[in-house]
Order: sequence, then C-alpha cells, then structure tokens
Amino acid sequence: MRRSEAAKTATRLLGAIVVLGALYVGIAWWTSRQVPADMTVEGVSVGGLSVDQASERLTTQLGPVAAAPITITTPNSGPSFSIDPHTAGLTLDIPATLQGLGEFTLNPVTVWANLTGKTDRPAVKVIDRDALTAAVTEGAHSVNEAPVDGAIAVDTGAAKITPAQDGVDVVVSDTVSAIIQAWPRVPSVTAKTAAVAPKISQSAVDEAVRTFVTPALSGPLTLRLGEKTVALTPDRFGAAITLTPDSDKLVPTFDKDKLAALATEATSAFVTPAKDASIVLDGSAPVVRPSVDGVAVDVTPAPDLMISAMTATDRTVTLTTTVSKPKFTTEAAQALGVKEIVASFDSAFPTDVNRTINLTLASNTINGTLIKPGETFSMNGILGERTVAKGYREGNYIAGGGRLAKTVGGGVSQVSTVIYNIAWFAGVQLTEHHPHSFYISRYPAGREATVNWPTLDNKWTNNTPYGMLVQMWVSGGQVHGRMWSTKIYDVQSISGPRTNIRTGKVVTVTTPGCVPMGMADGFDITVTRVISQRGVVIKSEPYTTKYDAADTIICTAP
Repeated sequence: MRRSEAAKTATRLLGAIVVLGALYVGIAWWTSRQVPADMTVEGVSVGGLSVDQASERLTTQLGPVAAAPITITTPNSGPSFSIDPHTAGLTLDIPATLQGLGEFTLNPVTVWANLTGKTDRPAVKVIDRDALTAAVTEGAHSVNEAPVDGAIAVDTGAAKITPAQDGVDVVVSDTVSAIIQAWPRVPSVTAKTAAVAPKISQSAVDEAVRTFVTPALSGPLTLRLGEKTVALTPDRFGAAITLTPDSDKLVPTFDKDKLAALATEATSAFVTPAKDASIVLDGSAPVVRPSVDGVAVDVTPAPDLMISAMTATDRTVTLTTTVSKPKFTTEAAQALGVKEIVASFDSAFPTDVNRTINLTLASNTINGTLIKPGETFSMNGILGERTVAKGYREGNYIAGGGRLAKTVGGGVSQVSTVIYNIAWFAGVQLTEHHPHSFYISRYPAGREATVNWPTLDNKWTNNTPYGMLVQMWVSGGQVHGRMWSTKIYDVQSISGPRTNIRTGKVVTVTTPGCVPMGMADGFDITVTRVISQRGVVIKSEPYTTKYDAADTIICTAP
C-alpha cells in the first residue's frame, strides 16, 4: 500500500515535470519567433517584431540617420566641416546587428529576456578607418588655423609689430576615434584639436625689441667729418633695417647699399667735386684749362660704422675725406695735341635775316666741340631738334619733289657743309653724310652735306691719336670752320667731270606757300679724297654724287 502510494506520487511528479517541461519548451519556441519585447537598436524600437520586421524598420529609420552628413565642429564655436559617411567608409550591418535573434534556445536567461527584458542593442558598424582618416584629414585643411609668426617691420623710423599667435590643428587620429564612437547616434562631433606654436614666438619678438629695435631707433645717428656734423634721424636710416627670421629668432639685417647712399647724400655738402680739364678757344687759339682735384667723403666704412652705432652708447660715426681725381686731367688734355689748324673751310651765303640767325645759332652751338680719339661727331646729336624755343626761325629747305619750302631751322645745311669739308680735309673717317637732292652752286659739287631732324645726320669719327677741336663762327656773310689738332695727314680733293647732264623745266605754281627757285642742271660727279702721310698715299676714297635737275618754279599765288 505504501509502495503503491509512493509510486503514484512519483508518477504524478514526473508527469508534472513533463508538462512543465513541455510548457517551457513551448514558451521558448514561441519567444524565439520574435525580437525581445522592449529591445531598441540605436534608439529605434524593434521589440516584439519578427527579425524580418525589425530589419525593415531599422533599414527605414536608422538608414537615413546613418547616411546623413556628419558635422565636425571645432572648440569654442570655431569653423566646421562635414564628411559623407559613405565616402568616409562608415556603413551599418543590419543583419549582423540582429544576429542571434529568432533562433531557438532553452537558455532561461534568454527566454526570460525575450519575455520581459529591456535591451538596447548597438548597431554593428563597418568601419574603413583608412577612408575615414583620409576624409577627416581633407576636411581638417579647411579649419586648421596656421600659426602667425611674430614679426617686426621698421617703417618711417618706428617699429610695427605683428604679435605671434598659436595656430590650431585638428588631431586627426583622436577625431576619427570620436566619430567612430558617436556615429550614427550623434549627428555632429567636436574635433580634437591641438595648438601649433609659431616658429617666431612672442618672446622672440620681445627679445628683438629689447636688444635691438628700441636702442637702434632711440635717436639720430651723427655723421662727423672733422668739425662738421650732420644728423640722420631714424626715419631715414630705418629704411635700411629688416628684422629677418633666423631659426626661432628675429635678427637684424641691413641694406648696406642704402646706408652708403644715405651717407653719401648726407655728406654731399662737404664734397667739392673734381673739375675736369678742358680745351677751349681763347682768342684765336685753343688753350688747356687745367683740371682741379676735388674733396670726396670716404663712405666705404660708413655702413658698418652706422650699424655698430645704432646700439652703441655713442651714436657718432666718424668719416674721413679723400682726394677725388678728375676724369679728364690736365695731362690728358695736353696729350691730345690740340695745337694747330689741320683743316679749314669757309662758305658764303646769301643775305637773309632768318637764315643768318639760324646759321649763327647752329655755329655757336657747335663751336668748341672736342672730339677725342675714337669718338664720333654727330651734328644732330649736338644741335638736337631745331625749334622756335631754341631761337631758330623759318628758312628754306628742299622738300619732297625737289621743291623749296619753309621750315624752322632751314639753312643749317650750310653749317653742315662746312663741317663736312673740314672733316674731309682733316682726313678723319666720314661716317655719314647726305648730299642735297639737287646741286646748289655756292657749295663744291660732290662735297657738301645736308641734315634734317631726325632722319639725316652728318657724322664723322676721329680715327687719329689726337683730339679734334671744332671752331665755327659766322662773319662777313660767310660760315667759317676750322679743325684744330696735330697734323698727320695731307689731303687732296680731286673732282671728276660732270656727266649725264639733266635739264629741268619751267613750272608755274598757283598754290599759296610757293617758294620761287631757279633752274639748275642735274649731273653725276665723282670726287676723290686722297690721303697721304709723309708723302705716301695711304688711302684713296672716291665719292659719287647724282644730282637731280632742279626746275624753275614761278609762283603766281597772291
């Protein structure tokens, strides 16, 4: 009886256990079909949903949040930049996030959690750290602030100071870690930053001001020359000072050329320029006026002395004088051998007030011109443009078509012809000359030269070892020319016959401004210059000139 009761009790107990076990298995099976009741993923509630439903909800609600740009701000409301999570290698793995849900388990902890537990499961992130680092690095360029080096500029004798300032750089590695930690829950992240010190700190600026700038600009420099002094204020010498970065310091550098020029300018009143010798016509002959030595200030040591004085107790710079020599000495002038007339030529001109004034003005301008060995005489170079402002008047000249017309300075070709002839007979090199287009009877045929500004010039080059002094004057209805030097050549001029004679015609002109002229035959002629030295011919130079025929011009205009 007792055994029977015990067996029954055991059977009932076993049955209850089986029933409870079956009930537990059923509950475990039922709860495994859905997500735990109060589960959230990154703040999105998925409790009680199937795994597929949870996946769809996370994709719909969490996907846009994860894809939104991430704003990276800098501390203290500084500048910011954004990165695109996809480009930066940030994605969510939804299946991995829900992994393990929907699987059958008899684990009582899991079964209980599925029934009643509240779980906040983090989303599974797929991080490409290299891509994220590259994106942050690129964005950081737009917000990094470069440090400002301290600087000192000297302007108008005063120091202008640029204060040193730290820069700010984004610490990329720390910022990347912060993004990984916050994304996708937080749409913005404060970047980790670090201060970047300038190469030239404020203490370096302060040190340069204390040790150099303040003493250097504290007052004028005094230049002393014997008993004479002159003060240079900082606004003048300060322009030669530059504070230059050297490693982590500012060091003064100096423009020594500017300092030397400043010393030269400041002491110019103490200088007596040297005076060159000259060869002038005194009466009827040339004389040498001696050169005179000058007094110069030796400014060679001035820059270094001025630099030292800028920070010295005694701000005085003592300079010395030297003798300055002329470029053209008395001995050099005497050696030119300008002592005798080596060529002369006179040319008569018709009476005309304006023409006479032009001839006189041009002759006076050329008179006394010295051409040293190797130099070239240029009539246009000496006279320049003939203008009313210089005193020239209107005179006749040969215009286009072989007709006479009026121009300011007309007639100076007669001076040019005299110049050409004294150069001819002096035996110098005839560099450039231009004959008139038709023959003018007062000139030697084939041995004359016209000029016009600025196209036609009369040039000759002194190819002798002696100086050539040109003497020109107007008197007695003639232009007179003399060349003074040391005679080394004998020159003969041989004129050939006139050939290919051409005759002009008579032309009546009715337009105003007409200048009447007489007829002149045109012809060809060759004139040969024969140059001899000590009785030996050293050069024979033929010059051929072709003259046009000149028409008779009859003017009928009132």
